[in-house]
Amino acid sequence: MARLWLDTLLRMDFVPHLFDRVNRGFFGPLSDPHAALYWEILAALYCREFEGEPLPVTRSSTVEMAERIIRESSTWQARREELEQLAREPMAGEVDPAQPRTGLRTSMLSGNRSAAADTGLTEEQQLIRQLARRLIGRLERSGWIHFQYRSGVGDIMGFHPAAARIMEALLRVARDEQPIFQGYVHAIAAVLDGPSFARQPGIALGEARKQTLELVRELKILERNIHLFTQRVLDEAASAFAVLEEGLDRYQRSIMASYHRLKTVDNVYRQRSAILRRLSEIERDDLALNSAAEWLAEQRGLSLAQAAAEVRHDLDLIRSQFDAVPALLDSIDVRNARFSGVALRRLRYLLYQDRLIESQLEYLVEMLVRDSTPTFELDVDLYRCELIGDDFLYRSPRQRVAAGAQLLDVSPAASPHEIRRRMAGRIQRRFSRKRVQEYVTTLLDGRSSIGIDELPVASDEEYLRLLFITQYGLDGRSSFHVVHQEGRLRSGLYEYPAGHIAAGSKGRER
Repeated sequence: MARLWLDTLLRMDFVPHLFDRVNRGFFGPLSDPHAALYWEILAALYCREFEGEPLPVTRSSTVEMAERIIRESSTWQARREELEQLAREPMAGEVDPAQPRTGLRTSMLSGNRSAAADTGLTEEQQLIRQLARRLIGRLERSGWIHFQYRSGVGDIMGFHPAAARIMEALLRVARDEQPIFQGYVHAIAAVLDGPSFARQPGIALGEARKQTLELVRELKILERNIHLFTQRVLDEAASAFAVLEEGLDRYQRSIMASYHRLKTVDNVYRQRSAILRRLSEIERDDLALNSAAEWLAEQRGLSLAQAAAEVRHDLDLIRSQFDAVPALLDSIDVRNARFSGVALRRLRYLLYQDRLIESQLEYLVEMLVRDSTPTFELDVDLYRCELIGDDFLYRSPRQRVAAGAQLLDVSPAASPHEIRRRMAGRIQRRFSRKRVQEYVTTLLDGRSSIGIDELPVASDEEYLRLLFITQYGLDGRSSFHVVHQEGRLRSGLYEYPAGHIAAGSKGRER
């Protein structure tokens, strides 16, 4: 299966050619023995270009920044001889970053100014400047940065587009920043929704494929990050402070924000069944599949048969990825619970093995046994463990009190008289048909009819009774009937239709 998948990728030209877009020596500076120095310069230039004030970075200021980084770098102190030798080597075939490429006369004038500026420097300062120019020159040749001439300013430094994207990713890695897991499942469900998919099937299917791959990628990264944090606690945390810093500060920032969203607002299981059901509907919709294939054939220059096969492949890919999601989520839950347990056990172990605390506590106990006061001021380190908190799924096992046999509370049996009393109010309703008929008979008092305006309507109870009179008087099953007339009556806050109440049902009246 893996071999077939690889053959399909190669045959369909899914593997892009990186070095058609970037220089073949692009990663050379970061794989060099002095890679740390190159990285410090690149990071400083990137922050100055994209995170600082919107001012142009000239060639001279680029070299000055590199000089300052070299002086402050630990690499300059540790490997100074190698760097001095690199600075003294002739720059054959290389472009001197101090020389702008804007014509012979400008170059000569700039060269004279550069030489004049270098004459007042000490030998060490001259070596650092030569080294800075060499490092900047290699970054320029490798395709990380470039210089463009701007009238009135000179050569302006800038990053190539691909280099800027790569630097953004590398800086996030260096800063230990993790993107928060959010929105993938809702986005997939939205683009596969019936009306959205019917309008543009090709675009919707491509977007669903992209979001699905990003969803699974982020889940795999989250799983791997939890494992790395666990190994870091086991292998690198040599003190209780390091365990707390790793488990509370870094883990909370890098893992728990995404994990919390994964378990709440971005829960995959909320939409997974609907997405799989929608994929089955799309696979049976020949009209949508043909429309998606036509759009894909037009965009990529494929035949209709090739485009149809690729549409089917995208649907199978989305389904297979969602089939693999439950196993990934289970692994993430297990690893998260394991990290909490490992961090807690590691913290307990380190605190138990702390010789300083142990010796001080032993001395304190000995002094208390002898009923004497310690002769020195105790300096005991106190640690607070917040691993067992609301944000963690792991809970330390606790011994519970075994439940014992208990007598059931037996309520005393109610007397028949009490039962009849409680149920009488429910059985005999206040506005039952019998009671309302008796009330109307009392109002008529032998007359054939009365106007509705004669009924007292001054409270909610009287207004409610009027409603029941109207209901019973219109259904033809009472000893009276209600005849509505044009107009409405008003009594205080209550308004109701005009009419009269007549004796006898409608059937008997006819």
